[in-house]
This record gives sequence, structure tokens and C-alpha cells, in this order.
Amino acid sequence: MNGGADAAKQFVKDSDGAKDAMAFAAQQMSAKLKNDPDLCSKMIPNWEVGCRRITPGPGYLESLTKPNCHLTNSKITHISKNAVHTEDGKTHEVDVVVCATGFDVSHCPHYPIIGRNGVSLSDNWRDEPESYMSVAASDMPNYFMMMGPNAVVGHGSLMEALNWTGDYMCAWVKKIATEDIKSVVPTQRAVDAFVRYGDEIHKTLVWTGSCVSWYKKGRIDGRVTALFGGSALLYKRLIEEIRAEDFDIEYRSSTPFRFLGNGFLAEEYDDEADLSW
Repeated sequence: MNGGADAAKQFVKDSDGAKDAMAFAAQQMSAKLKNDPDLCSKMIPNWEVGCRRITPGPGYLESLTKPNCHLTNSKITHISKNAVHTEDGKTHEVDVVVCATGFDVSHCPHYPIIGRNGVSLSDNWRDEPESYMSVAASDMPNYFMMMGPNAVVGHGSLMEALNWTGDYMCAWVKKIATEDIKSVVPTQRAVDAFVRYGDEIHKTLVWTGSCVSWYKKGRIDGRVTALFGGSALLYKRLIEEIRAEDFDIEYRSSTPFRFLGNGFLAEEYDDEADLSW
């Protein structure tokens, strides 16, 4: 697939880009599986490319064609002393069982985070995690996070997304430190609006496809809670600037302009400062 616009188009449901991506992926996977009909039926999915995270694994598909490899997609019923037993009635004798059980995708913190009025973030996110632009949460003053709900984790460079998020946090830290601010917290109205926007956009994208995905908390249907509703570049533009109108800001004094001090810059009292423009 080409980069740029073509890469973005492949994530739009029923688009030519999405159809081309499916055909390309199926052809490539089939070739690596040596066009074995049994392996192809088990390994090549019929949902959109990107419905689950695209995870290239050099040599993985090829290994399934080796004579010492046997693949089954029959569900495990139980494990005995020296074998794995599956629903099709077969017994697979093994020396080692490696469990790939995935990871926690609930976004709920593993330690207590208590915000305003005793609100628990884990309780708030137990059913459906909802964030402000994946970096903040309602009722949680001065709380910023990376890779929160609806982040850029499936459509571009994760490292770049973390850099953008870090720059955004630093902008808030600078504002808080220089403007005598006590706390900042996104309003519930802003969080709700961000979530509604994402839910509507996701209806048009492959991440709401027919697969079971951790993007949707292990569901076929339901909200996409992991991914931002749009492209990575759109997200970058979104968080390049602080939208202070989306926040409740509490200052340390009764006037929000106390940080201006006595009405002059420190440089104006420095005889050696260059005040030319």
C-alpha cells in the first residue's frame, strides 16, 4: 500500500482503498501459506483490514506450513497432564503450553485515582471508558495521561503520538506554572462532545467492523474505546493547541491576572536586557 492519502483511505469502510487492502492482504497471506486451502480458510479473515490491529510477523505464517506444525482453531475444552483437548474431540499431546491471553484493555487504573467529590476513575470507566482527547478525564483535576481511551494506537506511529501528547502536556504545565493556576479539569460537556464525535466518525471506519477486537473491549459490536475517531494527522492538529474553553480552570487567587505582577516584565528592570524588537 502507498503512504499518505492511500493509507488513510484504507481505513474507510467499503471504500475502494479498504477493498484493495483486503485483496492485497489475502493474496500476500495466501502466498506465505503456500496456498494451502485449509490454512488459508483458518488464517485469512473475512473482515476489513485494520478491524483488528495490523501485526506483521515475519516468518509467522510461513512457520505454519512446516511439517512439524499442526494448526487447529477448535476451542480448548480442557488441559490434562500431558495434552490439550479440543471441541472436535482431538487430543494434542504437548510438552509445553504457552498461554497468549492478551492484556487488560479496560483503561481502568491498577491503583486508586480519586478526583473531585470522591469520584473514582476506575468506577467511572468500569463499563465504558470516556476521556477528553485521550489525555484527560472529567472530575480528575491536573490529571494527564498517555494512551488513554480513544488514543492514536492503531493508525500510525505510536512513538510520534506519544511525542505529540507529551508536547500537549508540557504546554499545560507551562500555562499552569506561569499563570498562577491551581487546577485544570475538562468539563463533562467537553468530554461528552468528544465521545459523541468519535462514535459518529467510527461508524464510517473499519474499526467498527465485524471482528472481535480489543479496540472494542473484546466485543464484536459496541463502542470503539481504544482508538481516536479519525486519522493520526488529524489528532496531531487537534492537540497542537490548548482548547482552554473546554476546561474548568481554578486560580490560586480571586483574580486570574495576578500572575501579571506589578504590571512590568522582569526584563524591564534589567539594565543589561535588550528590549528591542
